[in-house]
Amino acid sequence: MGRYRIASLFFLASLFISNTVTTVSADTSAPSTNTIAEQSQQATDPHNMDCSKCHINGEDGKASKELVTGSDSNALCNSCHSGVNLHPVGISPLNTFSADESFLLPLGEGKDKGKVICLTCHYIHKDSHTPYLLRANNASPLTERSSLCSVCHKDRFAGINPHTAKDNSCVYCHVSNPEKRKHKGAMTNDEIDAACFFCHWSLRRNHYKDLNPLPDPLVQSMLSPESPLKQGKMYCLSCHPHHGKNDEKHLITDEYLQLAAVSRNINPHWKNLMCISCHKSPPSKGKPNLLGTGDLNELCNRCHKSQFAKSDIHPVGIKPSKRINIPADMPLHDGKITCETCHKSSLQESALHIDTVGRENPNFLRKANLPRNEYCFICHQQETYRRLNPHLQHDEKGQIKKDTCLFCHAVIPDVYEFGPEKVKFIVNDPNEYCIGCHPGYSDNHPAGGVHLVVPSEKVMKALSTSVQRIGVELPLYNGKIVCATCHNPHDQGVIKYPASATGTKRENKLRLMPGITQCTGCHWDKE
Repeated sequence: MGRYRIASLFFLASLFISNTVTTVSADTSAPSTNTIAEQSQQATDPHNMDCSKCHINGEDGKASKELVTGSDSNALCNSCHSGVNLHPVGISPLNTFSADESFLLPLGEGKDKGKVICLTCHYIHKDSHTPYLLRANNASPLTERSSLCSVCHKDRFAGINPHTAKDNSCVYCHVSNPEKRKHKGAMTNDEIDAACFFCHWSLRRNHYKDLNPLPDPLVQSMLSPESPLKQGKMYCLSCHPHHGKNDEKHLITDEYLQLAAVSRNINPHWKNLMCISCHKSPPSKGKPNLLGTGDLNELCNRCHKSQFAKSDIHPVGIKPSKRINIPADMPLHDGKITCETCHKSSLQESALHIDTVGRENPNFLRKANLPRNEYCFICHQQETYRRLNPHLQHDEKGQIKKDTCLFCHAVIPDVYEFGPEKVKFIVNDPNEYCIGCHPGYSDNHPAGGVHLVVPSEKVMKALSTSVQRIGVELPLYNGKIVCATCHNPHDQGVIKYPASATGTKRENKLRLMPGITQCTGCHWDKE
């Protein structure tokens, strides 16, 4: 028993471990993480089944304490989880448990009396779900496992890294020395993931968010046919070598780093490992050592002028007019505005402290904690800016400013008329007005879908009946969905027809309430 160290104590002893799967589509979307631990709260959880599946019914017809396998509870567990238990059972524990322990770990009965069994560590009748149904006295998944393991292993548990430890560390993850397992075959990907998640439980969800390089077509063209990243499913060892060295950070494979450095789907910000996405070598004061030609705007626009990142609405590479007052701490380059004028990328040097600095200023703005409009007013005169806002359509006396209407419309519309066919625009596509000030929303919006299209027959029927069904007009233009189908660009009180006037005061000027209500205006089959 002495050769079994920390994590091997409970690795894959889980009643769910064989079903822990991490998948990723090799072409487009980011991977999803689907673990049995998450599924266990659903109705398909095998531990929500009828008691008689495990217990013998008594004379009263109700389940008794006696198991269908007698006193051999391990056999009962192995009937569903055969071969997935990497911690040995049927052995005597290292330490005995006294009555004053914060919680008890029961040992076996019958032929396994006094020995470790599956139910020593797992409590399958738990009222509230915990990872792997482990027994513990702490609600935090990480400290829960730590407190459980240390009951047996005590001083042997803390401070040992199974990736770099040399003292018989193979048994952290392997049931026996890997050389002895050759005749049994290698561990499956699912078993490997389960072993990793035991210590790295917090990474099982959304781990690939902003870190998956694969959706970028450039990366797909670079993958070799035998690359683990080329396969239909990804698992932990696709990107992480499990056998590492003490001086290695994050245990990342060279292949992943090479792909991540060029992938526009990677969000490199606030990740000290991803400095390679922008820098040839570690930057120093006055020497950023940028990739490419060294043009900062070009480097930023590599991602921010593509489908992979939201672009900003402010132009760069231009000289500000004399009416613009730019503070001294918002620098220009050769007299021109750059991305660094508003953003201070060196703030990301504090990436190791993301819990504080990163959350307070995630966009590393030079003036943090300011609303978007107030940030504009740092340089722009507020009144001048307001006169340029086409959504402010009333003067100080409450009268409609007709000149503002002509910002978008070729002819001033009749506010009492109903129907988009009565409206004329200067350009053929009115979305051009919206995207001019709100770039980045023409694709993958909302909910990652492309909506500015000719609607399907089903959606067209929903739109054409929206006034009768829900009392709100969802207008098309020339038979196509436009930004104004969902958003009402008008000021309150401008449109007189009630069904066309909704949303003027709502956040983002949505014609319908945000969330599922907004979706069901068109997708009425989802109601």
